[in-house]
Amino acid sequence: MMSRKKVFVGQFMPDRGLAMLRQYFDVSYCDGASLSKEEFMVRAREVDALVAFMTDYIDRDILANCPGLKVIASFGKGFDNIDVQACTRQGILVTVNPDDLTASTAELAMTLLLALSRNVLPADTHIRAGHFQGWHPLHYLGSDVHGKTLGLVGFGAIGQAIARRAKGFEVNIRYYDSNQEAGAQCPDAQFAELPDLLAESDYVVIAVSLNPGSRHLLGAKEIALLKKGSYLINIGRGSTVDEAAVAEALLTNRLRGYAADVFAFEDQSIGVRPAYINDKLLRCSDRTVFTPHLGTGTVEARDRLSVSTARQLISALKGARPSGAVNYDAIYGV
Repeated sequence: MMSRKKVFVGQFMPDRGLAMLRQYFDVSYCDGASLSKEEFMVRAREVDALVAFMTDYIDRDILANCPGLKVIASFGKGFDNIDVQACTRQGILVTVNPDDLTASTAELAMTLLLALSRNVLPADTHIRAGHFQGWHPLHYLGSDVHGKTLGLVGFGAIGQAIARRAKGFEVNIRYYDSNQEAGAQCPDAQFAELPDLLAESDYVVIAVSLNPGSRHLLGAKEIALLKKGSYLINIGRGSTVDEAAVAEALLTNRLRGYAADVFAFEDQSIGVRPAYINDKLLRCSDRTVFTPHLGTGTVEARDRLSVSTARQLISALKGARPSGAVNYDAIYGV
């Protein structure tokens, strides 16, 4: 009887996806806190496949430690935490989940935009501190969203999902993407070059993945182009903006507010990165809204991702081409 393939899942994974994997494979499962690199390497040493989570940085050391590894399934859509080039050289297929987090991440983007625009957090703090004495004509005045211009930097599936939701708020939508034709399915969205988008938009949402070309896509030079009094929202990756330059823009009132679900210190693929969130950003508490990487932070989204991740991995180990394959062509030459 042929032995079952071995799969390692190093962090919590919802039951439905885990059950699917256990139906076909021997699963080594660790649902506690993130493992150290050394512990991860010990657990993954003899497996055929593993599930990689956001905080699992799959580098050359880990790959060299896993000579039998055939598939890495990312529990998400991004893969900047996986050395895909090294995987390709070793014939290891990398898969992602292309669709299952789109709607949830777009909803969080709108949540951050609205909370920032209407001063929800400082107003809440005001009430909890016991300062609220009833309606006041000048307390915590925010900004209307309707009638404004929303600029989307990155117009892939998530950017387009944000645009569809934002349209209900009666905004004008601009987008910038390396693929100028990305907006073909969104006739209400108009392409703009990045400098023009930054100068014209009242709200700018960053929705790009992290790669060498997108690191500090909004650096100090680009942030200086932002429309004075505008709002910036980042749900892509922290290192796509220069957080120090964002803090400076807040302090000089070029930016009226900044919201983020992602931060540069998380981006393990960046060799030199901050130890934590820029302290000046943290001190701008009246004009910032921060969430701890909750783009997929719903029960339903995590359940969908568990099932999709399992399907990607099962398909790959059965020799088929998964829908979320990242480097299939590079490995198999088709």
